[in-house]
Amino acid sequence: MGKNIGAGAAIGWTLLSILVPGAAHLRAGHRVIGFGLLALFLIGGVAATAMVLSSGGAAMLTEESWAKALTGGAIGVGVAWALLVVASYAAVRPRRRLLWSDAVALGLVAAVLSPFVVASRAVSEVDSTLSDVFTAPEPTPINHADPWAGRARVNILLLGGDGAAGRDGSIRTDSINVASVDVKSGDTVLFALPREMENAPFPKGSVMGRLFPPPKGFYIPGPGRASEDLLNAVWQYADTHPAPFHNSPTRAPEAIKGAVGEILGLKIDYYVLVNMWGVARLIDALGGVRIHVEQDICFGVGRSDGGVIKAGTRRLNGNDALWYGRARDHDGSTCAGGDNHTRMRRQHCVISAMLDQLDPGTVLFKFNQLARAARQTFKTDVPRGLLQDLVPLADRVKGARVSTLSFVPPHYNPAYPDFPRIRAAVRKAIARSHGTPAQAGPRTPAPKPIKTLMAATAKLSDTCSA
Repeated sequence: MGKNIGAGAAIGWTLLSILVPGAAHLRAGHRVIGFGLLALFLIGGVAATAMVLSSGGAAMLTEESWAKALTGGAIGVGVAWALLVVASYAAVRPRRRLLWSDAVALGLVAAVLSPFVVASRAVSEVDSTLSDVFTAPEPTPINHADPWAGRARVNILLLGGDGAAGRDGSIRTDSINVASVDVKSGDTVLFALPREMENAPFPKGSVMGRLFPPPKGFYIPGPGRASEDLLNAVWQYADTHPAPFHNSPTRAPEAIKGAVGEILGLKIDYYVLVNMWGVARLIDALGGVRIHVEQDICFGVGRSDGGVIKAGTRRLNGNDALWYGRARDHDGSTCAGGDNHTRMRRQHCVISAMLDQLDPGTVLFKFNQLARAARQTFKTDVPRGLLQDLVPLADRVKGARVSTLSFVPPHYNPAYPDFPRIRAAVRKAIARSHGTPAQAGPRTPAPKPIKTLMAATAKLSDTCSA
């Protein structure tokens, strides 16, 4: 019994009971209670494992009902474990009470409870973030046995948005790419479209198709045309002209999906928008990002908020990292500018470097800040319930063949785009991706799934590592 156990031994048996529930009660001679607690622990562990395996790990977080159950369950298990510590110490506590051992036991209660509280808050934060990002209505129901409804490929439009607090109107999608994924093999073709492509066509019968019919397509005559009717302004135009769309909240993404689909000759299933200024907040939450700046980069030349990012390998904060990716200014001497394709490459460098430097410890200790920044960074019409199917698809992409096709100069002229030629090239690229490895070239590992998708919001090209 407890009267035969010293204070140190009592703490030791209490610690053991945290790992093996019932151990302290067995030591104290309470065999029924001890074996009962051990049996509950084993049954609960087996049930929890079976639950995870049957539902799928992805569903546990991606489905709202599961997330809420996990939040409440974490608190419940934490309270139960804390009560176990109290009961275990009470069972073996010596008759001669010592203040220090009672204090240690109280500390054990707090130590046991705190991880479950943190886990509960983390799951709740994930649930809230997913609800904010994945706002599309759920199809009823999603058939997870065939989530793609018999389609051989799923086409996801990947957009890099240039939304900023100081910009009037809506965002411009300065990076426009499509990932066409074979749902069985994971083999992927990435198509990159230049932001300055002109005369974008729209599906016949759509609102934008009626506003901008062929052959001119997206064409706004008059001064300022160079910045108002390029491909990167389609989202902005639809968002800032709600009347023709009857104020539909999905008018902007549907407009750009329609345009890109017509350009490539593909049905665009979903879009993912990465707001580059949201990425700046993510970078700040990470504590900056280390990038090799090849040459001095000027931004905001002639403005009070302008500056220079000096050449060299340095850690950039979110603001500087995003100006490094966006800037096209030059001052005629030390700073060189760059065309849109140079800027696309630098944006890829920022995202790639950020993901390379993202380590588990940073995610753990800065989880809440990263989650809040993610809400301002990502936007999509992928239904939340489909996430559990996208996760294994992304895993297949990781080990599959990934090829790229960019419709940029000098091979393609964005000012006078040859859409039939582009569509023919798309068909050939997809046909090659279905070929055998001998026909299509060596099978090389793809980047990590998240990195593949995010990096594709900028042109896949050279990195800016030192």
